[in-house]
Order: sequence, then structure tokens, then C-alpha cells
Amino acid sequence: MQKKPLVSILIASFNKEMYVKRCIESCLKQSYKKTEIIFYDDASKDSSLKIAKKYKKIKVFSNKKNKGFSKFNTYPQINSYCEAFKKSKGEIIIFLDSDDFYKKNKVSEIVKYFIKKKDSTIVFDKPIFLFNNNKTSQPFKKLNKSFKKNIWPKFPSQSCISIKRSVFNKYIDDIKNKNFSMLTLDFRLAVLANTILEDFFIIDKNLTYYFQDNDGENSSKFKKFGLNWWARRNQAHSYMRYIAHKYKVAYSTNLDSVITKFISSLLR
Repeated sequence: MQKKPLVSILIASFNKEMYVKRCIESCLKQSYKKTEIIFYDDASKDSSLKIAKKYKKIKVFSNKKNKGFSKFNTYPQINSYCEAFKKSKGEIIIFLDSDDFYKKNKVSEIVKYFIKKKDSTIVFDKPIFLFNNNKTSQPFKKLNKSFKKNIWPKFPSQSCISIKRSVFNKYIDDIKNKNFSMLTLDFRLAVLANTILEDFFIIDKNLTYYFQDNDGENSSKFKKFGLNWWARRNQAHSYMRYIAHKYKVAYSTNLDSVITKFISSLLR
């Protein structure tokens, strides 16, 4: 890797007009300057796209007609990231949801990490949860670096993920597989990092503000122990089996997987 690689910040946008300015400006204020900012809007019905177009230093693209991949925004968001990736040129790819934002030193710390750890291909940084009342919390005080040892592991959100371009491109078909439409980008990348890449690592630095939107999809449509929550959990186990089978990685069905499948079938 060259000493100063180009970093592509990919912003996925959908109906977040209240937060777009904060998001974009956090990217423009980065201390590391060799970046390109790509904003991809997925047919927002609000002013998100209009706001983004005011910034001349970023590249703005849009899907003028939301194709309705699923009844949830989860897969369309992944599609937005993949479309933004096609427009990018950076050696390092960093993801950002349009209601989240970065600390000023985010990109510089990520670049330092990859330069120091030349064999690393993906890394997570620690989020700062930001709530509607502007209060914050830091949920990853104790680093969880083991994915396999946990039935349902905690891992930082997609706005906390940075990955080398070559790796994202290599596994893009698994990342955007439509058969698992409820699964978020962060889950898919965490599975790939831990199983195929064997490179699951969380930097011990809080670099990303992760907005806790009470009206967001996770809060409103995936309430714990609800029908969608169990269905997504079942998809998660299926995805792990799919990855294990495709890449010939050892995988054993656990009790959680059996219970999840059973409950999901009852709730259909």
C-alpha cells in the first residue's frame, strides 16, 4: 500500500434530510485529505439529494426510482453502497449511513492502521451512540474480538467498517446476495471477516457517531422477539451456513439456530 492511499467514503442515503449536512461536513472536515466522497441517494422522497448537490467537493449519484428490492430498506441500502462502490476509485473503502458522522481523525486513524497492519484487509472502529436528546454512550468499552464464541455477537455498525477495495470487490456477490434481504451490510461483512478472511478486529478508538434513530427501521420494524426479529435472526444463521458451505469452512448447527428456525416457522 502506498504511503498516502486514496480513501473512498461511500455515503448511502434514504430520507435522512435532517442529518445529511452533518454527515457530509464530517467527511469534508477530515484531517486526512486524500479522499473522495461519494453520496448515493436511493430515491429519497425528502430533500436529501437536493442538500447533497449543494456540496461541490463531493460526487453525487442517485437511483431515481427505488426498485423495491424488499419491504424493508435493508437490502436497498446495501445496493446503494454497491452502486457507490462502482463509482469509487479508492484503495480503502469506508462506509457511512447518512444519519451517522465521523470524528475529524477517523480517516487518518484508519489509514494508519492499514499501513501498520499490511496484511489486514478489513477493520471495525468503535462507535459512539448518539441519541435524539444528544446524549451519548460507548457500548464497546470491552472489545469483543471473537465472532464465533458468541451465539449472537456484537459488532460495530456499517458506518464503523473500513475495507480494502480488492476484498470488497472479490466478495461483492456474497455481500449483495438478495436471498438474505433482511441482513445488514455490517453483519455480512462481520461473517466474512471472521470466517473467510480470519481478520475480525476492532480498533480501540471511538471514531464514528452512530445515530440511534427512534423512528429508524431497526427500532420500528425489528423489535426484539417480534416476527421480523426472528425472521432476520433465522436468515443470519442461514447466511453463516451459506458462507461455510460455499467456502468449505467448518460449521456446526447450534441450539440457537434450531430454536430460531422453529420459532420463525411458527410465526409465519
